Amino acid sequence: MEFFRQISSMATMYLVTELCCLTVATLSMIVNSYTIYCFWRKKIPCAENLRLALYLAIGDLAYALAALIHVGYLAINWSDTYLDYDPYVIIFTNSFLPATLKIIIVVSCSMALDRCLAIFSPVLYRQLSKTYFANCSMAGGLCWFLLDFLVQLLTAPYQKVPNCATMACFVNKHFLMYVSYSNTAAGIFIVLMSICVFAGIRKISTGVAVNTASKTSNLFQQANRMTAGILFCSLFFLIVPSFLMTGYEEITGVNLFSEVGPFYICAILINGFSDGLVFLLINWKQIGSQGQKVSSMSAKSTMAVIPKTVQ
Repeated sequence: MEFFRQISSMATMYLVTELCCLTVATLSMIVNSYTIYCFWRKKIPCAENLRLALYLAIGDLAYALAALIHVGYLAINWSDTYLDYDPYVIIFTNSFLPATLKIIIVVSCSMALDRCLAIFSPVLYRQLSKTYFANCSMAGGLCWFLLDFLVQLLTAPYQKVPNCATMACFVNKHFLMYVSYSNTAAGIFIVLMSICVFAGIRKISTGVAVNTASKTSNLFQQANRMTAGILFCSLFFLIVPSFLMTGYEEITGVNLFSEVGPFYICAILINGFSDGLVFLLINWKQIGSQGQKVSSMSAKSTMAVIPKTVQ
């Protein structure tokens, strides 16, 4: 009886986590779909300088859609007595999740690098094509996506694992270790870049405050706030859960996935929803503008130009 009570308790924990995932995935899909719609309908002036934000919204939307399919399958076939999932369905639907996460990570790192260049090397940044930089970042993310997607499909054992509803039970153990450590390494890079961005923003805040009436200065601060907000979301919802998952397994020898279900998927979905929310809130006044009121100086400054007071 004790064994069945444990199974029922674990299954209930899985279901709660899955329902949270489905709820947040729906919210993330709505917010990021609207963000992409704003770019498509040209409601955002100087959208070419915000290409990285567009690619991040696409990555977050793709992750939300993949999570709805994967977690939806888990929830539909849930049982409080015996969990028995088809390994082929689990592995195929799950393979999009860690792969799509790589796109989100690469674009987030690129946004941090974009701000570092804007703050610490404005001359070089002005000479850089924003569209080319964003396209290269997305291309790198897609290459990493393809690598992870194929490796997971080709190395998976495709064996049934009763009473388990998480990725850790079905994928190759070496692949699981690779995902864990690659996400941790990328997380460390994001932490370092975020420190540079936050330090740079703090360093120039006094100089920008001198000229707060300048449209260029306001747009520069807006770009900094947007990037800082997105990086903060990444730190809190991507990096902390990744470190927690890796550290818990190293200390206890037990994979946290098998204890509480797809909680990491839920954390990434919250991050995607937060990314879209940060972008929309900071750019709300500009949404719908066709750019007639934006001067040529502002057009070059939406994501890039350093105010003259801080050069």
